[in-house]
Amino acid sequence: MASPIEVILVPTIMILLGVFLRQKGFLKKSDRELLSKIVLYIALPAMIFINLYDAQISHNMLFLPVLGFTLTCILIVIAYAYCRVRNYSKKTTWTIIIAASIMNTGFIGFPVSLGVFGNEGFINAVFYDLATSTWVVLYGVILATKFGGNRKEALKKALTFTPVWAVILALIFNVFNIPLIYVVENTLNYFGQATIPLIMLSLGLSLDFGNVKNYLSPSIAVSVIKLVIAPVIMFGLLSIFKISGMAFNIAILEAGMSTAGNALVLAIEYGLDADLMGSLTFTNVVLSVFTLTAIIGFLS
Repeated sequence: MASPIEVILVPTIMILLGVFLRQKGFLKKSDRELLSKIVLYIALPAMIFINLYDAQISHNMLFLPVLGFTLTCILIVIAYAYCRVRNYSKKTTWTIIIAASIMNTGFIGFPVSLGVFGNEGFINAVFYDLATSTWVVLYGVILATKFGGNRKEALKKALTFTPVWAVILALIFNVFNIPLIYVVENTLNYFGQATIPLIMLSLGLSLDFGNVKNYLSPSIAVSVIKLVIAPVIMFGLLSIFKISGMAFNIAILEAGMSTAGNALVLAIEYGLDADLMGSLTFTNVVLSVFTLTAIIGFLS
């Protein structure tokens, strides 16, 4: 069984590969826009669908997306308060809010949950990730409204936002137990498997080590919010709702995940500060190696 550090090192290596390919001229920084579109409209929807359409539902699992959604709401308030104190611009504020509130419950959360708690942990993690998927959709609509400048266009983007339809169709297939034919299932699997490397390569293309130093203050703040405050808040929520067992373990573990790669996709797609987002994400991905180890020790 791989350790959490080994699991997290895999996406870290892919990020560094993106940095290397950019530095050597094989890929350009502008290529991240194409990669992000492929992720947002093809690979990510496939990954969402393939993970949801046949998930086994238990009573405790139903609480996980609600808990995840609630935690994100609380983190948004905390991040917004921090940005107000620092008097950040609108673009910077939204970049930090998204970085502090969208957790990598899928791309890192899935393999870590599987590696630590086995298949039962993985299934619970899939359900928790519903909250993240919902927030990605909501943020897409919100950002389109705030930075797109046209409500009609924002509504159109919401209605044509591919991950939304992936979630809806997956739940329909799940509820009515509709099987997938071999060709469809394997095609979706292949596209879904491309999501993680494409996001990590995109992050590597965006990452500027000089910018990490320039954004040190917000990077530390977001890391504390994501990696320390979030799991503590989740522990409180679980105590209030008296959730125990595997759902408890996965909720704590997923709450302590670093910023999701989708945050960078949203930053690029809607014109936020992609350099800042890349630095925020990279910083807390690295620091999460240590905090996740501590969380797993607490849960053991």
